[in-house]
Amino acid sequence: MLSFSQAESYLNKSLAGENALLRLECESGVSQCWRLFDGQAYMLTRSEGKELVVCCFEGRNLKEIALLIVEAAKCSGFTSIRFHTKRPAILKLFSQKFHLVENGGAELIYRSKL
Repeated sequence: MLSFSQAESYLNKSLAGENALLRLECESGVSQCWRLFDGQAYMLTRSEGKELVVCCFEGRNLKEIALLIVEAAKCSGFTSIRFHTKRPAILKLFSQKFHLVENGGAELIYRSKL
């Protein structure tokens, strides 16, 4: 886990104007930033009950890393993943089938049961 300041520059595309809100969530402990596989990928997450919420996800080798995220979520007791994105094509990286649950214009929100 790392601070928002440490991850911010790596998550620029995904943050897309939400920097202040997500920074506050990280500083208050609601959300967490992660550096994965020696900096190949970065993500910002939070948990809401039994649901893992992925707010931002960027980097290299995302397909392989996405599969590991799904497995880690299952092993941690999560029953679903909710994915916030402005780039829905990234969901093709996950083995799960995601369904659109909210269309906020620029941001789309998808969910998948584990």
